[in-house]
Amino acid sequence: MILRRILAAAVVVASLFATTGTAQAATDVRRVTVYHQAVDPIAVTGSGIGTVRTFLAPIAVDGAARDGQYFTGTLTTLATGLPGDQELRASNLVFVIGDEANQLVIGGISLYPAAGATIAAGTRTTRPVIGGSGTFAGATGEVVTTNLGADGWTHVFLIQQPS
Repeated sequence: MILRRILAAAVVVASLFATTGTAQAATDVRRVTVYHQAVDPIAVTGSGIGTVRTFLAPIAVDGAARDGQYFTGTLTTLATGLPGDQELRASNLVFVIGDEANQLVIGGISLYPAAGATIAAGTRTTRPVIGGSGTFAGATGEVVTTNLGADGWTHVFLIQQPS
């Protein structure tokens, strides 16, 4: 009985993939590269688990800096005392690109050095793109964030959007 249910579920999944797989394969991945200078939190609230760090910085998108482009967000500490003196933080980051109607929203978690406000210089983390608006409406995908130390940061978005 259980085997029949598993087989039935597999058939349903396979048929869904067969009908949508072509559309998914045709979806183009859009690359958007964001740069900003080194940042420090503009506010830190709390200590230990529950600490919230708030950030805001102007950004350059695909090599072009202009008014109306910035990122803002918070990092919230979820766990401390992890191996390597690290802690786990959840991110809620919003990248506004050219106009407040055009946003990419990032979520997810990453490991951070306990003593640092950001991921360590020279490291990178990958997080999910959980949505977008305006020219980024319906965006999904991921962003690879790299801390370049004194040289700033890059965020390379690999996004897909419904057509």
